[in-house]
Amino acid sequence: MSDTKRIAKAAIAFLAGVFAVFINPGLVDATVNKFLMGMTNKGQAPMGAVPAVRLFVSFTWRGVEVMAGIALILAAYGFLKNKKWAFPVALVSLATMPIGSFYTSSFAGYMVRKHAYAPSFTAFIVGLLAFWALIVLEKRGKEMWAMMIPLTLLGMIGTQAFAFSEHGLRGIFQAGGFQAGLTASIKDPSIGILRYSGPIMAMVLLTLFVAIYFIAAGKEKGWWLAMAAGLGMAVAAIPVHFARPKASFSLAGSKAFAAGQAVKGAAAPSIFTSVYFLGGMLGVLLVIVLLVPFFREYLASSTLQDDASHG
Repeated sequence: MSDTKRIAKAAIAFLAGVFAVFINPGLVDATVNKFLMGMTNKGQAPMGAVPAVRLFVSFTWRGVEVMAGIALILAAYGFLKNKKWAFPVALVSLATMPIGSFYTSSFAGYMVRKHAYAPSFTAFIVGLLAFWALIVLEKRGKEMWAMMIPLTLLGMIGTQAFAFSEHGLRGIFQAGGFQAGLTASIKDPSIGILRYSGPIMAMVLLTLFVAIYFIAAGKEKGWWLAMAAGLGMAVAAIPVHFARPKASFSLAGSKAFAAGQAVKGAAAPSIFTSVYFLGGMLGVLLVIVLLVPFFREYLASSTLQDDASHG
């Protein structure tokens, strides 16, 4: 690989890392605090269970992104020294930014209701563009597309798995608070379904990060883990659409949602407008893509060679 490409990859990783460590935390604060102030009467009222969940999830993930930024800065050095580990480490680290910032920027219809740009969404743009740029610099021709399309789909599933895993808790707590919501989940199937889907979504999120790493490292186990993530998303998300057909899960309800806290005047979502059903079908799409011979042959080739060498 040319020195120019190595320096370019190092620069991308370093600048994205600096952004994640020193700039993004303030953007997350600006977005989340504005929402939390609205949920607590400008900080005068006690914080309920639902905004508390969003507070802890948002700021825990902000910590993840800071650590990812540190890893990116170290990966920049790895690129300069032509280390093989730098590329997979950088891609996994970059993936944390669009996946996490999509959640912190859009919950409670922030961007819809306020008709404003959520500052934390900047991390989505920075992370995604840097993610794609590294793939373009690392791979060429068919190899580039064989890696970029599955990895992008994994990232898209990640944004959904992150939000849905959080909703597994928040949806229960919305049913009358912490204790009442837990009790309601026993008697109400539309709430109880979240006890099924939420944990699976969290495991899908973890699985897809590992899949991104191994795919970037050229290991077939990444293909298998990506399959598991896609199937997990499908079996966890699609049942929620049928068991919990809330108007707030409808893409068509965005205009109604914009008027206030609750969705009014929007019908229950169909399979064409339900975020849960479409999220599940995104998992199905990933599985279909991975089964296409072009993608499977490329993503499986390195491990097949490893297996042959150990045979």
